Amino acid sequence: MSSEEHDTFNKDQETVEEYAGNDSKTVNIGAGVRIEGRIDGAEVSDISGSLSGTIKSSNINLNSSGIFNGDMSGSDITISGNVEGDINSDQYLVVNQSANIKGTIEYSSLQVNYGAKIQGTIRHRGSVHSYSTDLDPIEKEDKIENVLNEQKEDI
Repeated sequence: MSSEEHDTFNKDQETVEEYAGNDSKTVNIGAGVRIEGRIDGAEVSDISGSLSGTIKSSNINLNSSGIFNGDMSGSDITISGNVEGDINSDQYLVVNQSANIKGTIEYSSLQVNYGAKIQGTIRHRGSVHSYSTDLDPIEKEDKIENVLNEQKEDI
């Protein structure tokens, strides 16, 4: 091995070690890049390209140029691009104006900005409270009639 080849090999080895030491658990898919497969365990995922498959990441950001087909799950998710599939957010889901979503959304906290397009099912994660009275039908009718009479008297 010549000294020039040896220097190049050492520089390449240093670069590999530098990236191996970076444990930021960040995934970036640039605009124009297409990926098929599964991403699991990432802390931050920033998607400007196209991803088909599944992604499980703590923080997911699908930019306006991003396209996603499949199942997405994470804690904090921001959608500005196109999604066809399921979105499952443990905490916060933000759907921006440029978003176009077709599929099922499950969330704990949801913000949808004016202009966003959503087709499908939206489900709140957690407990849903429903209240009903234990009155029989005649008592319900009497109660409604009393409320209506009180409203007429107020007018």
